[in-house]
Amino acid sequence: MALQHIHSDETPAPLSAHSDAVLIPPGAAILVSSGMLGMRKDGTIPESTEEQVEAAFDNVEAVLRAAGMEMGDIVKMTTFITDARYRDAFRAVRAKRVGDPAPASTRVVITSLSMPALKVEIEIIAAKAP
Repeated sequence: MALQHIHSDETPAPLSAHSDAVLIPPGAAILVSSGMLGMRKDGTIPESTEEQVEAAFDNVEAVLRAAGMEMGDIVKMTTFITDARYRDAFRAVRAKRVGDPAPASTRVVITSLSMPALKVEIEIIAAKAP
């Protein structure tokens, strides 16, 4: 049984690409990540928002690969950005990196992350059906 993306006709239309919910089948392997920052492997932090979002997605993909998973296995994505103006940059990169159907998603604007130069952090829950 595959992951089932749920959309209800009884909820408002989505503001961006996401599923209302994702049903994980019994026996699926489940991966829960810490937040993946907009930081490169070498520890450098790109200046531009787009590059930070790309770096965060690179880190998400690396964790998924390490678990034998891929982007299509993400069932829930929570994104933290430090300025609402970064929303469009995030959406543009996400549209390239996340497939369809999109996972259940939440984006939160916060005052800061663990280092002042960081603009984005992405947490995921992924599941791979048996």
